[in-house]
Amino acid sequence: MSQLATELSDLVDDLVRGHAATDAADERRALWEQARELGLHRVGIAEERGGSGGAFEDLLTIVGALGRNGVSLPVIETSTADWVIAHGAGLTDRVATLFLADHPLDTTAGTLTSKLRGVPWARDSEVLVVCAPGTAPLLVDLGHPSVEVRPGENLAGEPRDVVVLDDVPVTARADGGPDAEQVRTRLALLWSGAVAGAAHGAFRLTKTYVAERRQFGGPLLKIPAVAGNLALMRVELLQADAALSLALDGRPSPFAVESARLVTATAATTVARIAHQLHGAMGITQEYPLHRFTRRLWAWRDAVTSERECAESLGHRAAALGEEETWDLLTPA
Repeated sequence: MSQLATELSDLVDDLVRGHAATDAADERRALWEQARELGLHRVGIAEERGGSGGAFEDLLTIVGALGRNGVSLPVIETSTADWVIAHGAGLTDRVATLFLADHPLDTTAGTLTSKLRGVPWARDSEVLVVCAPGTAPLLVDLGHPSVEVRPGENLAGEPRDVVVLDDVPVTARADGGPDAEQVRTRLALLWSGAVAGAAHGAFRLTKTYVAERRQFGGPLLKIPAVAGNLALMRVELLQADAALSLALDGRPSPFAVESARLVTATAATTVARIAHQLHGAMGITQEYPLHRFTRRLWAWRDAVTSERECAESLGHRAAALGEEETWDLLTPA
């Protein structure tokens, strides 16, 4: 980890340390305000465009650190929405979120009528960036009278709202900005980083628990089956970190991005399962913090696309490339 990455990671640790270990909405909003004041949501966007500067890898460090602490903030969605907006104009103080549609939207009349399900953090945002295949990104004013936001949430308790648009005016982002596929790639990498971070947090908590919990005259860690499962968790983390490093090596290819997404999703499944097995009944109590990691692992592993869909897409790519080219992609010089 670079010196800057270490400093950013420490900054996030310090930021969340002063807040109670709770998912209460008011606590989360207070933490989000502090994160915005620090400009964490605009890292990776040039300063002349209203961003905080830095590289994409720095933003990835931030979302990974949040995941490692079991904290939910709309950094991924807001930073990606701002990244899209910044391609066409400077950023303002308005809070933006993003929705990635899987089918084209009809905006020929300059308006949009649609029901968008699972929009992240819509209730706490002012602008919605809608990215759909075949069209430039669209900007929607969430304060428009014809916009209705119906609250919803995902497995991690994070806002995933239904946004109902009834002939709402939309503004297309300027040409030359990212298309829907580029946005999907960026989101996939950020969610991979968040999942890897949450997996590290679950592993750290589990390792501490089995080292301190005593049974049969010694710590649980001395039991071979426990030690073996802990080692399996560590292997999954090493694979996830390696897949992320490969995806960030130069310009990320679709193959590398999907590989990172699949490997981190698989790690999420394995790490969450073993963590609960090793914690036993303690792991399912509300007071114990394990659920802060595992609920996020289960929710985040399928963000953007499901683990199964990602595996199928990656398999089709590998079959089309052939054995030798696939091997070269997986083992770069």
